[in-house]
Amino acid sequence: MTPTDKKTKVLFFAPILEYPPAGGPQLSVVNAVKVLNRISELHIVTTVPQDRVGSAEAVEFFRRHCHSLIHSPTSRWASRHRFVDMLLRRSRRLLAPVLAWFDVRCILQHASREGIEIFWVDRVLEHAYAVFRMLRRKRPEAAIVGDTEAVYSLFLLRELPMVKNPLRWLVIWLRGKKTQMEEKSLVAKADAVTAVSNIDAEFFRRLTRESGKVMQFSNVVDLEDYRNIVPPSPRIKKPSALLLGSFGHINSPMDRAARWVAKDIMPIVWEAVPEAHLYIIGRNSQITQVELNGERITVVGQVPSVLPYLQQAAMTLVPLRFESGTRFKIVESGAAAVACISTTLGAEGLDVKHGENILIADETESFAAAMISVFSSPDLQQKLGSNLHELIRRSYSLEKQTKEGEIILQTIKEKLNG
Repeated sequence: MTPTDKKTKVLFFAPILEYPPAGGPQLSVVNAVKVLNRISELHIVTTVPQDRVGSAEAVEFFRRHCHSLIHSPTSRWASRHRFVDMLLRRSRRLLAPVLAWFDVRCILQHASREGIEIFWVDRVLEHAYAVFRMLRRKRPEAAIVGDTEAVYSLFLLRELPMVKNPLRWLVIWLRGKKTQMEEKSLVAKADAVTAVSNIDAEFFRRLTRESGKVMQFSNVVDLEDYRNIVPPSPRIKKPSALLLGSFGHINSPMDRAARWVAKDIMPIVWEAVPEAHLYIIGRNSQITQVELNGERITVVGQVPSVLPYLQQAAMTLVPLRFESGTRFKIVESGAAAVACISTTLGAEGLDVKHGENILIADETESFAAAMISVFSSPDLQQKLGSNLHELIRRSYSLEKQTKEGEIILQTIKEKLNG
């Protein structure tokens, strides 16, 4: 890193900010903050209230990894009451163009004070398109990076074959088409667009003649976070499989996946491995999946760290049938050297190979058969876990994302100076 890189000022707009990270979305932001803090003078403006970022430890973590941390005025648009907070989140989506005015005003005031010309807008398509559009209009000369975590239109539209309610089908279709228009606008108006995989990058490049502005900013893990060996807990049942993710809505990808595993796949597994235990872990799982709790299934909810479960598990499961982007669940599994079984879609965008460092199965019977083979063979567990760890170490570490971030910032600076 050169001295010039250290002095590059970047304002990172964060609609998601939490430590320790509760799931993949939060983990991607934590890693992006680590990387951008390495290669720039990082300033964070977030719409997340201070008490939602986490404990005092969380605030200290983010302040240690940035030059300044500012909560925008719209961060007050939240409530500790679950029902009220749900209403506020829904109204935030409806009022996004209005609320964006307050966010952009806060962003530009801080940028003016600090002399910042590079803006990195996270989760543009999911949470921050109105902010991106208004920022572009207010500061046409600024350099703006539009950070994408997935091809969001695919995330939405891939659910359609599973939807039986005609009204819900229409709502999803309209949201998907609206998002497609926003994706085209993003690629046209941003100075750089990030993608988490080659597959996503190629999708966005097809939307523009300036394909060079689409650059990879991969989903990775900080391997240092997984080196700590946690003492085994007698409370964790063995042999176990882990289903990790963020839950919260009956039709979400993870909630659908949990029901498929618990109701269709595990009964087949139990015929061959009656002692097998399934852990469902992640935010809101204790709300939406509580009925699955039983002698052979434990719904844990959100935990401070998944390491105690990961290090004692036989495997992790990624049984997704609709999604987009790359799955942190696979990357985390590899970081901890734990075997993983996924659907083809769940492994999309990652350079994994069936039978070598992962098992891929898309049907109920084949997924159950893959689980039985891993439960039944310690050698297969070790082989898959070790090979997946090597892949993550080589291709999905924080060092890779750091190099990608340096390329993005260097390209942006050349554009500003050119």
